[in-house]
Amino acid sequence: MKRYFTIKNFPTDVYTAVGQIIQSSQEWEAEYKKLAKELDISTINIDNASLNKLNEALKKNELIEEKEFNDLKSVIRGRNYINHTFFLSDFRKHANKCDILEDKLNEIQFLIYEATDVIDNKIDKLKGSEIMRPTVFDEQNK
Repeated sequence: MKRYFTIKNFPTDVYTAVGQIIQSSQEWEAEYKKLAKELDISTINIDNASLNKLNEALKKNELIEEKEFNDLKSVIRGRNYINHTFFLSDFRKHANKCDILEDKLNEIQFLIYEATDVIDNKIDKLKGSEIMRPTVFDEQNK
């Protein structure tokens, strides 16, 4: 797995990493909404929908397979962990163990980038592209 962050200066490096994760997750959410709009999913208010609602709408409309739904759902859980739980639990619990924090932050950043590629592949496929980005979620990677 690629590493994006190194925690040498606690807590500043942690704050920087979390900020970058939040930024990339917002970019992922924007791509999700773009896909939902291109697929014309009218069963939800796309502009105000959460990642969970977007993912559920894609599955309900049979626009993603069960495996993709579950893969993306697991990344959404990781993103929600950063947004809602990280500072209340692991940040304090592992304040003296920067390697643990670093691993957790790098893992979620990596998965958000991979999930963004999954969504971008779907957008590109709609536009007729046959070249897809490989992701850790692809069957051949298992």
